[in-house]
Amino acid sequence: MRTVVIAALFLAGMLSSGISGAVETDLVIRAKSKDAKFVGSKMGGARVVVKDSETGKVLAEGLTSGGTGDTGKIMMEPRTRFDTIADGAAQFTTSIDIDEPRLITIEVEAPYIFKDNMIKSSTQLWVIPGGDITGEGIIIEIPGFAVDARVPETVSLSGTKAAIPLQAGIVMI
Repeated sequence: MRTVVIAALFLAGMLSSGISGAVETDLVIRAKSKDAKFVGSKMGGARVVVKDSETGKVLAEGLTSGGTGDTGKIMMEPRTRFDTIADGAAQFTTSIDIDEPRLITIEVEAPYIFKDNMIKSSTQLWVIPGGDITGEGIIIEIPGFAVDARVPETVSLSGTKAAIPLQAGIVMI
């Protein structure tokens, strides 16, 4: 009798393991400029790619959209560990279907409208099925500047020398 019960439990365990499927897990991902605000729609957003770290399979991709966030809260107010700074800031929201804990890689490239100035940052983290990461979400920091070199309207030639006025718009990403 004991052997039959053990066999039945073993068979039930084997059958039920195939029944459990993938669980949607919600993620909020944000790109924040180093020592500055979030990368918003005015900069074209940030391109986000979420990959399975083991296989390289793309699980989700898209652009952040929204505003740059509250300047006072981000740049001026002192904060403690669990204070929020991302209220109303640009984000990329997605759901990934996973059936077991998975190590993911998140790559962020910004600013999206300045292709020559895009900087890529990434991070890795373990995600648990149904363990949503929302609210502030995952904040990835992007260092650098967006440089918009302006073509001079006139060039002055004087003998063998040329005077070329250079102008550039430089902003933190």
